[in-house]
Amino acid sequence: MKTALITGASGGIGLATTHLFLEHGYRVLAHYNSSQNQLPLESDTLIHLESNFANNMNPDYFFRWAIKHFGIIDVLVNSAGTHCLNYDYVMDMNLRVPFILSKIAMTHMKEHGAGSIINISSIGVKYGGNPEFVVYTMSKAALEAMTICLAKEGAPNVRVNAIRAGITNTNFKFHDEKRIYMVPMKRMADPKEIAEAIYFLASDKASYITGSILTVAGGE
Repeated sequence: MKTALITGASGGIGLATTHLFLEHGYRVLAHYNSSQNQLPLESDTLIHLESNFANNMNPDYFFRWAIKHFGIIDVLVNSAGTHCLNYDYVMDMNLRVPFILSKIAMTHMKEHGAGSIINISSIGVKYGGNPEFVVYTMSKAALEAMTICLAKEGAPNVRVNAIRAGITNTNFKFHDEKRIYMVPMKRMADPKEIAEAIYFLASDKASYITGSILTVAGGE
């Protein structure tokens, strides 16, 4: 049984990804920050892991702790993020934490000969994003650059890719009806539609894909 570590698993894209990996027979280590209410109950295949990376736990320690207690981590999904107005906090959560987790995951995965890392970016990188959330878009642009660089470091055994998600129907959104109307599909994405793309990149069907930024954005 393969194991996936998913950050930000308690809502939105992270929660949909958790459900999908469970459906496909994975054991999931589901990270959450403050609330686990939406997560399924813990079981033999689902473990809840609480951590506020910004305040009380170094992400490097967090990943090493997960390895120590749960063995091999086959897939890392960096889904946790924020879009607040504090520069340091946004860059910390959207870039520093995924970087540290990805670096330690890569070392671990190389030791075991295989692995997949998927980062969650935003369509805002392509279009400049919402002018009220410049730092958010900056952090996601840097995350995409990080993805491409780490893919070279991980090859040939560890694949690193990113999903550039369009407007998605989650609590993590800052758009208006006019913006939705501009999307050719004329609707927001369902979180499961993003999760399906994440699962594809983690699967053997994407065995020759690394360093890619896959846009899932309804034609945006």
